[in-house]
This record gives sequence, C-alpha cells and structure tokens, in this order.
Amino acid sequence: MLEGEQKTIARSVKKKRRAPTVASQKKKLLVLSAVSALSVIIISFIISSVVGNTTIRDMGAVAGIIAGVMPIVTVNMRQVHRKGSIDKNLPIFLLGLRSSVVSGHSIIQGISEAANRKMGALTPELKNLRANLSWGMPVEEAFNNFVEVIQKHVSEMENLENERKSTMRPYIFTIYISFAVFLSIVAILVFQFFTEIEKLQVSLASSGGVQGAGLFGGLMDVSIDELNKLMLHMSIVESIFGGLAAGKIGEGSFVAGVKHVVILIALSVIVFAMIGAV
Repeated sequence: MLEGEQKTIARSVKKKRRAPTVASQKKKLLVLSAVSALSVIIISFIISSVVGNTTIRDMGAVAGIIAGVMPIVTVNMRQVHRKGSIDKNLPIFLLGLRSSVVSGHSIIQGISEAANRKMGALTPELKNLRANLSWGMPVEEAFNNFVEVIQKHVSEMENLENERKSTMRPYIFTIYISFAVFLSIVAILVFQFFTEIEKLQVSLASSGGVQGAGLFGGLMDVSIDELNKLMLHMSIVESIFGGLAAGKIGEGSFVAGVKHVVILIALSVIVFAMIGAV
C-alpha cells in the first residue's frame, strides 16, 4: 500500500477520534463571531471618544457587524460548496464505475481508477475508500464507511433544504399579506372612490350634463365598469407574479408556484364578486 494512503487513513482516524459535533462547532463559531464583533465595536468606540470623531464610531460599528457575520458566512459557504461538489461529481463517479464494471474490471479497480480523477470534494472520500480496501479491510465494511459518508451528505442536504424552507416561509406569508392589502385597497376604491364618481356622474347628468360642471366635467366620460375591469386585471397580474414568486421562494421552483397562483386568483374573484365589481 502507498505511504500516502497510510497517512490518509491515519489522519482520518485521528479526525474521527477528536472531531467535535456539529452543534459544538456552531456554538464555538457563534462565540468567536460575537467576541470579534464586540471587540471591533468597543475598540472603535474608544478611539472615537479619544479622537472626537463620530465617523470612526459609525464605521467601527459597521466593521464589527461584518466581523461578526463573515465567519459564519464563510463556513456556510464552504459547506455549501462541498455539498454542491459532491452532488455534481457523485453521478459522474457512479457512471464511471458502471463503465469500468461493464468493460470487465472489478468494482475495486473501478474505484481505484475513479480515485485518481479530479472529482472535487468526493475525491478524498474515494481515496479513503481505496486505501481501506488496499489495507485489507473487508469490502462490506469499507463500502459501509463510504455509504455512511454519502448518507451523511444526503441528510445534510435534506436538513439544509428544510432549513431553507423554514427560513423562507415568512416571505411567502409576506406575499399573501401584501396581496390582501392590495385587495383591501381595491375594495376601498370601489366602495368609496368609484361610488362617489358614479354619484357625481348622476348628479351632473341630472343638472344638465357637462355644461356648468367645471372641473368635474371630465368625470362624465369615466366608465366605472372599465375601472372595475382594470382593477380585476391588475389583481390577476399581481396573483400570477406573486404566486410564481412564492413558489420560487418556498420550494425553489416556479412550477411549484402554480398552486399559489390559483389560490390568489380565486381570492381575487371572490373579493371582486363580494364587492360587486364583476
């Protein structure tokens, strides 16, 4: 067995022995971020009070926030990059392994060949699998270790997706709330503003039409039905774009937003029917 593979296994064993849990890592990272942010802010406030320049204090506060956020963002970006690399290269590895087996090679030979290729974050795991097999580890145990790594990755991806959905859910509620506000404004316009215009038209018609109407003469040609139709069309357009945005935000797909579009359009029709605008 190659010396490099021996070192790889030794390092992996040591890491497994002393690897902290994900929760402890996040806790340490949060503490480090908070300490960094507070340190920068406190130092900037001290310098600002000594120099007598409030700009230093303001810029220090901004720098402190950035210092507190950047470690968390950097770690999350690395995790996302690693997971994306595994997702991208896993199908390529399986396809290459299948091709090797079809061409007459054994699974172990196929894995050995795949470990020599550049497959991003999947390459170290393949090298570790190859090293385990070359060390004489039973094939079933070696594959179980590899499968555990992939299963852990899939679980992390599912947890990340669930976390994204739970984080984005309030934005879906925001879309529905803003649409409800829009329909409320439309109802107020129809009940009050448009009704007053219609009353004014009746009053002007009974008093001789446009002659003597003054500034309100132009309202005689306004069609209330056309205004109601215009508002209905606007609500439908709002339903389409709002529903598609809700699907993209909530489930990462515009197609998933079709159900939101249907719900919003149904709400529009119900509201317009209730206020007698259709």
